[in-house]
Amino acid sequence: MIILKMLMSLLILFIIPELVGLLVLRFTKNDKNNLIYAFIIGYLIEFAIGQILIVPMILYEVSFTILLKIYSIIMLILAVISLLINFVRIKEFFQNVMQSVKELPKLLTLLVIMLVGIQLYGFLVYTHIDDDDAFYIGTATTTVETDSLYKYSGTTGADDGEQFLLRYRLGPFPIYSAIISKLINIQPAIVSHTILPFIFVPIVYFIYFLIANELFKKDINSSLLFLLILNIVFIWGGYSGRTNFAFLFFRIWQGKSILANIIIPATWLIMIKAEENGFKFIDFLLLLILNFAGTFTTTLGAALPPIIIMVLWFSYEIYKILSKQFKLGKGIKSMVICLLSSIPSIVCGIFHFAPYFLESESYLYNLLCK
Repeated sequence: MIILKMLMSLLILFIIPELVGLLVLRFTKNDKNNLIYAFIIGYLIEFAIGQILIVPMILYEVSFTILLKIYSIIMLILAVISLLINFVRIKEFFQNVMQSVKELPKLLTLLVIMLVGIQLYGFLVYTHIDDDDAFYIGTATTTVETDSLYKYSGTTGADDGEQFLLRYRLGPFPIYSAIISKLINIQPAIVSHTILPFIFVPIVYFIYFLIANELFKKDINSSLLFLLILNIVFIWGGYSGRTNFAFLFFRIWQGKSILANIIIPATWLIMIKAEENGFKFIDFLLLLILNFAGTFTTTLGAALPPIIIMVLWFSYEIYKILSKQFKLGKGIKSMVICLLSSIPSIVCGIFHFAPYFLESESYLYNLLCK
């Protein structure tokens, strides 16, 4: 039984996200062999698909079992398609990995791994009691035990509680914990406090490593030194319970922490790569996935990613104007791509405010707020 759970965990938590990420990156120019980037994108796709499926199913009171089956089938199909497309390149992947490992500076790499390992060790042997877990873990557990989606309160079990608040229904990240829990047959509390940190914490540092790699022009030594300093800053960043550092160490399994530590840095990463690529269609697709993933996490996930995207776009264009590299056609193209990719966040934001402008007797009001 333990071996079976380990194999299922390996498949669900590592292999499928990697394959799904490689499926999308297959159509990029420079990142089709980037396994680290593919792993990040794979999880963003999982979050995005979760948002697309879960929100309508919550509103129409579909059972958790149906959601689980549809979600699993979609992810499995994407993984199989990726495997078929990339099968002939498996040897190439391993060769690239081996070559990259040989080029890593041993001391810096070892120090970074040790620091990240120390952080993960804390999740393994210590327990942080967080008040918000009454909702996050409670909702995930209630979802699994009642085979329902936001039908009962995760804190009291009542059928008229906080589960009907739109800020929870439009950002249903706890359901993701329930999905993983059911797929690998481990209780949601254990999944959230012990298993997910071993996935999400490395993803955080993967994102920052790739950002550094772009900023330092593929200089591995500088990128790892940046990551080493960042680890130290994060470890000593618990001066407040509201910093993203504290969120990383104390509540990485919660949607608000995913937004602060994964979605926002990933926005910078994807925008940097999109600017380098000239804002191709694949960049639009990645930004669209990012916005869907952002809305999945929490209320602010519908606001911050599109704001950051447009601020970065504006900054790029100002720089081009000052450096006399500005081209009107390319500027308009990139603006349109950024705006269109933000549509999921805009729509989600409109729905957040919709009840304030709807009649209480209307169908849409009853659907959203009943």
